Amino acid sequence: MKRKKLKLGVLMLVTALIIMQLPVSEADAAASASDFKIEGSTLVKYRGKEKNVSVPKTVTSIGRGAFEDNMNVELVVLPNSVTDIGPYAFWGCDNLDTVVLGKDISAVGDYAFAGCKGLEQMTIPSSVSTIGVQAFADCVNLKDISIPAQTTVIHETAFDGCVRLTIHCDKGSAADEYAQSFYERQKEMPEYEDVPDYDPSNPVAPEEPGTQTPEPSPSPAPTEAPPETGSVLGSTHIVGNRAVVFADNSQLQVHTGTSEKNPASLSGEDVFGPAQGGSLPKFAIVDGSIVADQAYYRSGKLGSVTLPEGIVEIGQFAFARSSLTDILIPPGTEHIGYGAFYHCDYLEQVTIPDTVMCVEPKAFAHSLWVENFLRDSEGESDFLIEGGVLAAYRGNAAEVTVPKGVRVIAGEAFQNHKEIESLTLPDDIVVVGEGAFEGCSGLSQITLGKNIKEIKDRAFKGTALTEVSLPSSVEKLGLQAFGSALITYEGGEAEYTYETSASRLSNEEYRVYSRTDAQESGVEVSGAEGAYASLEGANRGYILTVAEAGNKEAMDAAFRRSFRIEAPADMTLYDLTLTDDSGIPLTKLGSQTLTVVLPVPDALKGQGIKLFTLDRNGQLEALPVERVSVEGTESIRFSIGYVSSIGILGMGAAAEDGELLEIGVELDSLSAAPQEEDFSQGSLGLLIGVLLAGTGLTLICMDILRRRRS
Repeated sequence: MKRKKLKLGVLMLVTALIIMQLPVSEADAAASASDFKIEGSTLVKYRGKEKNVSVPKTVTSIGRGAFEDNMNVELVVLPNSVTDIGPYAFWGCDNLDTVVLGKDISAVGDYAFAGCKGLEQMTIPSSVSTIGVQAFADCVNLKDISIPAQTTVIHETAFDGCVRLTIHCDKGSAADEYAQSFYERQKEMPEYEDVPDYDPSNPVAPEEPGTQTPEPSPSPAPTEAPPETGSVLGSTHIVGNRAVVFADNSQLQVHTGTSEKNPASLSGEDVFGPAQGGSLPKFAIVDGSIVADQAYYRSGKLGSVTLPEGIVEIGQFAFARSSLTDILIPPGTEHIGYGAFYHCDYLEQVTIPDTVMCVEPKAFAHSLWVENFLRDSEGESDFLIEGGVLAAYRGNAAEVTVPKGVRVIAGEAFQNHKEIESLTLPDDIVVVGEGAFEGCSGLSQITLGKNIKEIKDRAFKGTALTEVSLPSSVEKLGLQAFGSALITYEGGEAEYTYETSASRLSNEEYRVYSRTDAQESGVEVSGAEGAYASLEGANRGYILTVAEAGNKEAMDAAFRRSFRIEAPADMTLYDLTLTDDSGIPLTKLGSQTLTVVLPVPDALKGQGIKLFTLDRNGQLEALPVERVSVEGTESIRFSIGYVSSIGILGMGAAAEDGELLEIGVELDSLSAAPQEEDFSQGSLGLLIGVLLAGTGLTLICMDILRRRRS
């Protein structure tokens, strides 16, 4: 692997040297004299339309935004005379795929190549000591970059959104240290864990967007059998004395409206995709109050949207990467979820009501609304405020006073502004959002407003604050809200809370653990005798609690949406809860999966099984399930990525010729590699999970011993 990386780095360097020797064509040379606006030795603006551009040797600095949003340029060669690339120099040059940097460049400025979707590889010369804030952010196709040992300062956000990037560098260098932390952060990038088959390189183009007002979802009609079309879409079963079709997910077509409906007109009845791992429709607006997670993700049909009254919550990535141009959020809306409008590249106008009390991180990140604000250096205010919500900050002052009238500070609004030393919040402030001032390492003095009620997770983590006195108005205090600072209360102690981000499996550092010593790794199952579980990539101890559901209201509501019936009375319901030593229920597992083996309830033995679960919005999902036998006990085996309630439904006697996979669960301390005889022709070893239990590495090995007729 190291040799391959070294060869690739050498190849990139040789390619760059060859390109530097290529002469500019006479046509390019003729055009260059008038196409470059140069003041002194600074290239202020390139006004040409050439694909291949060679910057004149008289230029020593590429000015702020010199090539910004130039859609023609594909190749740029910078001469050795250039020592500095200014902020936003090549911002948004979508077709720029090759850049040759001169050997005397000392720094790559903030946002210099941000949003250059055509870049696939880059070689940083040894003269560069600094790579600035989001210098290559959202270069979604950037796969390889070589960074020399001489580059000692790389901003944490330099490669945000570069989901395919491999960093080539010397072991032990500053770039190597950066690369290791980058790969960890890469796992937590927006959409990485949330969106199946995430592909940011395929942008959404508007499909003649118009003006829409999504309508609340009524109770959908009962599922009907598909017409005779020559292919089988599903099978019909009796559920609660009614015929219900369970569609074959491989054949299922996803509809976003009837063929007669105007493509630009959307309603809450539209389904936006089959359930992950299943085949049930979901609704864009749930019960008239929640815009579902990813409801209009990557939709090219949106333009100006007015959400209907009654909306309380806008879900995670609900409108992300869509063609939305402006959004009117109605009064009564309280919560805007993580990444709700992330990368809405056409979104220019946002109306937020004064009822919104929570704006999660990344909610408007990289939307045109925020990007225009950040780029407008001549604007009157350094604060982007709408409806009393402070959504973004672009200042660089050491002393910051948040304006009066601000009620809510959005998640991560001031994150990593290290220049801030003192902060004054107005009395209007009610909520300080998650990670709002996280990483503001220079912040050592703070004045909190008199009416502040809630300070969310990590709001001031990573600051220089050592002691904080909270006013008596504070009712809720999130996880690690002030990092390690000493907290005192002027009134009663606040309620300790946590945000949904802490319930993501990957966000281990967001949680607080009661133990600091080494923990056994693996999954211990509690509450169900004869049950087993394994978690892919488990690196600590987890407990899966299986408990009979206390009530069936949530499952009933989900069934009513899908089938207009309540969950069948003979359905067996369990609540699944996964925790680690923090005690926080872990729900979203991201790229990892939890595999569970449960004994079949006595009343369902010998039957075909359907398995249902609920997503974060309470919508019904069907899970693939396998009937197995564990040490003679009839069981089911399934895998989930979101931990929630499950419902086990018997579908009548299993087929007579059906085969039940019999598996044996063995927990063995593994001190050496398996012997060859363990995988002899006499038995096929099927490895389904690795657990660290006891004092050594333990694995669950399910051997196919024989197949038995049901």
